[in-house]
Amino acid sequence: MSQPEGKGGAALEVRFVPDEDVLKHIADDAGTAGLGQRPPDTHLESESEYSASCSEEEEEEEEQKEANTVVSGRKTPAKTKAASTPPSQKTLSKKMKDDKMSNLVEEYFEAHSSSKVLTSDRTLQKLHKRRLNQETLRDLLKKAPLAFAPEIKELNQQHECLFSKWMLQLHLGFNIVLYGLGSKRDLLEKFRTSVLQDSVHLVVNGYFPSITVRSILNSITEEVLEHIGTFRSPLDQLEFIMKRFKEDSSLELYVLIHNLDSQMLRGERSQQILAQLSSLPSIYLIASVDHINAPLMWDQAKQSLYNWLWYETTTFSPYVEETSYENSLLVQQSGSLALSSLTHVLRSLTPNARGIFRLLAQYQLENKDNPSYPGLSFQDFYQQCREAFLVNSDLTLRAQLTEFRDHKLIRTKRGADGVEYLLIPVDDSTLTDFLEKEDEDV
Repeated sequence: MSQPEGKGGAALEVRFVPDEDVLKHIADDAGTAGLGQRPPDTHLESESEYSASCSEEEEEEEEQKEANTVVSGRKTPAKTKAASTPPSQKTLSKKMKDDKMSNLVEEYFEAHSSSKVLTSDRTLQKLHKRRLNQETLRDLLKKAPLAFAPEIKELNQQHECLFSKWMLQLHLGFNIVLYGLGSKRDLLEKFRTSVLQDSVHLVVNGYFPSITVRSILNSITEEVLEHIGTFRSPLDQLEFIMKRFKEDSSLELYVLIHNLDSQMLRGERSQQILAQLSSLPSIYLIASVDHINAPLMWDQAKQSLYNWLWYETTTFSPYVEETSYENSLLVQQSGSLALSSLTHVLRSLTPNARGIFRLLAQYQLENKDNPSYPGLSFQDFYQQCREAFLVNSDLTLRAQLTEFRDHKLIRTKRGADGVEYLLIPVDDSTLTDFLEKEDEDV
């Protein structure tokens, strides 16, 4: 800045000569003011350095508020729009479907929650129609047309080409077992008539309800060995047969068994005896099986005795003959059918239950010659069961008799004196066969 001159000089003049830094600062201030921003104070520069954290927190809070405002501004119209838009057709149908399913579930449990069970009394036993006998039923089944008869005949002819191969393998020490869908009875019968016509052979119908291993052994000893006499047990009879075949090498026997896995032959003892028979070099066995679990009958020892060769011989033929002995409400019951029913039902019971029924059957056979035999009284039967250690109270015996009565194995009636009598509604020959079968299985 310049100094003033004297009184006689020019008027007082004051001039500011700005520094370069000041000019630069003024230019910066003008530029900042043009942008509408507050110029920073140079004297507050040091203070701003110490308050940076506070300003950053304030800026973050302001930014968060602005973000919330934007988000809320965006969401509010969406909510309003969603509230104003009606639900879609798909949502309504799904809701109706869920409601309908819920109603069905509730109705199901309401229907089954009642303790009262309604059972129809319309049974086949109430049909007022005459029951058929076995011959009539067999004739009707024979008249039924067979589907795909040409194809089944061609399939059987393919199996018949194996007959010579089977004979060779039988003489080489093997036994033949046939399996597959369909009856193999006609195929084995064709093998018998075409190949074994000049040989000694035995045919065993395993599906017959009264067939037993004792009857098989009796056929061998009486018809093949021509032995007259009795044996104490099937094991003694088996030992006699094996001894005769080993001593006489000229003896040869072909055994054909239909349904080796039948209900009457699948027992442990029966399979053991048949396996020992088949192990003889001069006895040739060819059999058929139909049950899917038939191989479970044989353990390793029986498998080695049988020495099987398995042949898949599917025939698709109906099991007419094999099922003709099954129980049916449309067919008159016979002795063989009753025996099959007895065996099938009692095998599902406990050993004590079978012992109780066995005592009743033995007592009934002992009195078969008495025409006025009313049956065995309950008190006498209870004493016999107590002595045999089969029951420990009369309540236990009554519970077991109720089970027999439900299976129609026994019949009860009261005599003139009011005593309750027990009777088995089966003929004497069938009961005798049943007890013999039980002796073999014991």
